[in-house]
Amino acid sequence: MNVHSVTAVLMVNNIDEALRFYRDILGMGVLAEEEDWALLEGGFGLMTSPEPLPEDNIQLNRIMLSLEVTDIQQAYNELTGCAVAFLLPPTHVSGGIAATLRDTEGNLVQLVQKNAVFN
Repeated sequence: MNVHSVTAVLMVNNIDEALRFYRDILGMGVLAEEEDWALLEGGFGLMTSPEPLPEDNIQLNRIMLSLEVTDIQQAYNELTGCAVAFLLPPTHVSGGIAATLRDTEGNLVQLVQKNAVFN
């Protein structure tokens, strides 16, 4: 087997709300879009879940999406300016700085600036 690329697809209840978050708030470009799915830059997609995702167990069907950014403090400032709440502000981690938030569906999104020195 020879895998050439990987696309992660995130199942969501509300494709319009999720797309607005990833496209308009996070600034991810849309490569293709249909009524119930969208393919975004970086090998990432959104798809309407065929069944409602459970609200009582946010661990089920959840992933953590990690997005590498050039300047984490700038990204953090921009997103908090758009009323995005962070679970973890920019914090030194092994190999860089990370900040964690939840998307509109409750999925964890981690911003990472690799090999950065925390001030």
